[in-house]
Amino acid sequence: MKVKIVLGTAREGRKSEKVARYLVKKAQEFGWDAELIDVRDYLLAYTHRWRITPKMKKYREKILEADALIIVAPEYNGSYPGELKILLDTIYDEYEALPVGICTVSSVTGGVRLLMELRTASLNYRMLPVAQVLFYNVDDIFEGEELKGEKYEERVGRLFGTLEKYAKALKPIRDEVREKPREKERGTMGS
Repeated sequence: MKVKIVLGTAREGRKSEKVARYLVKKAQEFGWDAELIDVRDYLLAYTHRWRITPKMKKYREKILEADALIIVAPEYNGSYPGELKILLDTIYDEYEALPVGICTVSSVTGGVRLLMELRTASLNYRMLPVAQVLFYNVDDIFEGEELKGEKYEERVGRLFGTLEKYAKALKPIRDEVREKPREKERGTMGS
């Protein structure tokens, strides 16, 4: 099982980085092939999908090999960071039938408004939002790199269990729809 964990903010001192790194470690403990995708590595100034840059191509390739996606983001003004929106918008068809877990980070609301925004966006990209964990006050729930408290451990365990179930169920659809972008890239469509 391959999971890509998108860290959706480039802000200095970001608390969500601790959550994202923890999720990578937990995925690996479950035996998954986990990779962190940090928006800092893909800072783009536009969303023009028809002019593919090397960074966009690299991101696209990572998504095409994923069985599941987890988005980790802080709530910014009731929504998600602009750099995450730009990154997500660089591709479209490649997301189809990809189950997504959403992990929000916020000290006040836990990211409830962000969760609603990302669920809607995920559906628009034809991903399937299937699980979520809302992380309140990261400094209070982590001790170093370890998450404190059974309730969060249980939520994270359910997140991975749900993602795995949907990733397996949606695999035939992902395989079918991912062949179209690959054919287009090879120039074999309509031949």
